[in-house]
Amino acid sequence: MAKATVAKRRIDGLRIIALLKLGKALLLLVATYGIYRLLDPQTVARLFTWLGTFTDNFERRLLTRALTWVSELEGTKIKSVVAVTSAYTLLLTTEGVGLWLRKRWAEWLTAIATSALVPFDLWELGHQPPGHKLPVVVVLIVNIAIVIYLIVQLRARPR
Repeated sequence: MAKATVAKRRIDGLRIIALLKLGKALLLLVATYGIYRLLDPQTVARLFTWLGTFTDNFERRLLTRALTWVSELEGTKIKSVVAVTSAYTLLLTTEGVGLWLRKRWAEWLTAIATSALVPFDLWELGHQPPGHKLPVVVVLIVNIAIVIYLIVQLRARPR
């Protein structure tokens, strides 16, 4: 009985993927909250003031341009972005918790959801400038490795 308890507590591929999914969910939750805060004009004004304190002109121009673009979006578009990112955060959290608890349905869900991202990764790879492809390649490799690992796990265990 002690061996079974130890086996369930060890960190293996499923738990590593679960931690990855939960980490992504946490980052996305923070980003979603940040986007939501941009609906408040006072927050946007404070960010513009803060950007004025930057000494690096390139950084200041880049961030000012990004903030200007985001702040000019209509409230309905920002709300749509918040809704989509919230739904994706919920999916990632569900995958992460399900994998941590070693639920078979979570393995299926994660394999399907992650494999659905591979075409987007391939598209992104084709549209990145030559010097910026490495992060996309890494994400693509990680996603393919996760799908392969989960398929092997699903086929290895009886229903």
